[in-house]
Amino acid sequence: MNEVVFHRGRAVMYGSLGVGDFGDAWPSDLLAYRREWEPFVAAHVALWRYLNSLFESTPTGQKCPPGVDQSALNVFDPNTKAFCSSLMLTRLRGGDNSQTKPPSISAMWDAWRDKSASDILIGADKMLKQQQDVVRTVAGQYKDELLEIAKFWKLEIKLPDVPTIDTQGQIIAKIEGTYVAAKGILQLAGYATGTTLAWTATQTAALTEGLTDTVKALPKAISSPWLWVGVTAVVVAIGAGMVVYYVPKPVRT
Repeated sequence: MNEVVFHRGRAVMYGSLGVGDFGDAWPSDLLAYRREWEPFVAAHVALWRYLNSLFESTPTGQKCPPGVDQSALNVFDPNTKAFCSSLMLTRLRGGDNSQTKPPSISAMWDAWRDKSASDILIGADKMLKQQQDVVRTVAGQYKDELLEIAKFWKLEIKLPDVPTIDTQGQIIAKIEGTYVAAKGILQLAGYATGTTLAWTATQTAALTEGLTDTVKALPKAISSPWLWVGVTAVVVAIGAGMVVYYVPKPVRT
């Protein structure tokens, strides 16, 4: 069942489009931002879930308590505590729970899924900012955590590319031309040095700063190592040198 609402004299359809793995659809103009970034967000969720399945299947992982409460690990030796800490973070980031603090990536990404078409249209500025904030968090703090876990347990992660800067510019221009409230909210993003995603206001600035759509070579070291970085036992539990790849599925348009 599709719902048709009218905005500024235009009919906007809201219904099930089956976009990616995240469920419900959005009004067509505003859907464009979510749709362009969905493969990127979905790739990160898939990487977290893959690591989770990997960790959960090990003998050490099966000793870990359920849930994501780190205080429950205080009874374990340092090696087991380190492993279970990593495992709990994969549960938190890759799960579906909207009640945890913070919620899982998919729960944050789907924060607007139960809103009506009219609610989304009226709240265009809030929705776009929230969706961009999710991308920023996934590409920033959560990506660093992902790579830190992979580095610590000797796994190699291949990060997904971002939407092309040209495509981003076209979608932002279309949204800003339609929704006055949305002007100045969205920015372009591209990979800078290593795995760092940089944000800029214009395509000219992106070109000047040398931002690219494709992730460059991974750095040899990640900054801000975690507290348990000295723990080295248990690595053999998941196998050294394993490579984790994720190739996003094409998005239906």
